[in-house]
Amino acid sequence: MNDDTRSGGTLRLRGPADLEPLDAALAQQSPADQLRRLWTRQLFTYAPVENPDQWQAVEPVPDLAAAVPSTYNAGLGASHTSYVVHLRPGVLWDTEPARAVTAHDVVRGLKRLCAPVARPAATSHLTSTIRGMAGFDAAYAAAVPDPASDAQAFADFQNTHDIPGVFALDDETLVIELVRPALDLVDLLALPCTAAAPVEYDAFVPGSGELSAHTRSNGPYRVAAHEPGARLRLEPNPVWNPESDPVRARNLDAVEVTVDHSGAAGITESILNGDADLPWGIELAGSHPLPAPEPGHRLGYSLDPYLAFNLDAAGDGPLSDVRVRRALDRAIDRRALAEIAAASGAGTSVRVADAIVPPGNDAAREPGAGPAPGGDPAAARALLAEAGADSGLELTVVHPAGETETAMAHSYAADLEKAGVSVTLRGLGPSSLRRVLAGSGPGRSQGWDLAALSWSPSWFHENARAFLQPLCSRGVPGGPNPGGYGTPEVDELVDRALRSVEDPERRDAAWSEVEELVLDDVPFLPLLFQTPWAPRLRGTRVRDAVAMPSLGFSYDLATLRLAAEEESLENPG
Repeated sequence: MNDDTRSGGTLRLRGPADLEPLDAALAQQSPADQLRRLWTRQLFTYAPVENPDQWQAVEPVPDLAAAVPSTYNAGLGASHTSYVVHLRPGVLWDTEPARAVTAHDVVRGLKRLCAPVARPAATSHLTSTIRGMAGFDAAYAAAVPDPASDAQAFADFQNTHDIPGVFALDDETLVIELVRPALDLVDLLALPCTAAAPVEYDAFVPGSGELSAHTRSNGPYRVAAHEPGARLRLEPNPVWNPESDPVRARNLDAVEVTVDHSGAAGITESILNGDADLPWGIELAGSHPLPAPEPGHRLGYSLDPYLAFNLDAAGDGPLSDVRVRRALDRAIDRRALAEIAAASGAGTSVRVADAIVPPGNDAAREPGAGPAPGGDPAAARALLAEAGADSGLELTVVHPAGETETAMAHSYAADLEKAGVSVTLRGLGPSSLRRVLAGSGPGRSQGWDLAALSWSPSWFHENARAFLQPLCSRGVPGGPNPGGYGTPEVDELVDRALRSVEDPERRDAAWSEVEELVLDDVPFLPLLFQTPWAPRLRGTRVRDAVAMPSLGFSYDLATLRLAAEEESLENPG
């Protein structure tokens, strides 16, 4: 095997982010996607290009697929609802013996997205796009109602039921049929959660620790050691062939990730003194310049943070009254939150959020229509009084336990208390927060009234859907809409927008209607928009680091190199 791409050394990442789950089928937006790129592959992915003003940075390229289907290569039918994808030869699983990745593995990966566990938000994108996937999803939930069921229950359903619109013609050929034309199908199939899955995964409950311990790779590295919540080590996959991988290289002997809760100052110090090379799961500004974006470039904003109401738990209580939710919206001083974010050391661009879809994206509305950015406790008190909730309202807010997230939580809690609301804050680590939110829903355990979350676009064009569908339609527990918001009116408007994909004017109008209706219902409170367009901290050994838009401008670990000690001393950075 040709292995001349390696240059050696162990890349060391350190930070507070969780290391679970390793299973790509549960991939929500998380730092783990930066690592999953090293051992998972999708039909399509993104090339290591960091400037989103270049189309190559934001348009998917073939990965497992030999080509992006189009009418020119006979991969896309005249109706634009039937795709034929041919797989690239020479891609192998690190099994004993090594085995080729097939179209059946891609089908299995898509089926696993519907397993009734804490699934990724992309599930709703796919079930509303691929023919028959919504029915498969519903039948799966009915057949395996208990997420704690043994692995056999999951495997039996997947192996005896099919998604009508997804099937393998043979080992190298996959057909995907859609409900309606979708300009973003290739973007969806480039998401980390759509990775191919080997038959060995049938032996494990999706997302379980047992599966993490038996992770299989078809990328340049494989999992060599995994201590949940503490450490992950990746080493070269001996059956990876660079000739069958158009976007990744392998320049390292190993990648080591260490969970470290010493905070931004501690992580920064460890990198500056040479004990680590990159931060893990924490944004820290550095001095290495990125390519300057074009004037007016605004791609890449995240809704970060927003506060989701637990409407499933509200019953007929105060939070079921939209006037109460509007009052809380009016109370929060978003400018103070922006100041906290700007001072965090992450180097992000920050602006107050008065909408759901950030500026610069499709169907984004004009700024200035939202609540007063400085907060208005008097107006909030008046609304609470009108709703009869101006005395004794007590709320529990769950939020990430990071330094910046905690500072923001104390800020908006103080704002709410000025309006007469008693607030209990619960700062949780990633695993604990995920479990709390995944336990939400009718008949499930509760324990929170608002949750501080963030959401980023999963692709960078034609992407109003990437915000509005997962945030505004009833999804899965633990997703971006954990409070269970959803109405028939919103669902109808979402469907209208999806049906209008080939009429941009009608499509954008429908998405704008979705946003206006949801903002009027106030199922969550948009607080800030942030974009990570900023230099990222890295150690002096790191070379050829590409900050990819598809990874939230985190560095592509599949292409960077480490300098020898002498070189790093002579030429730091």
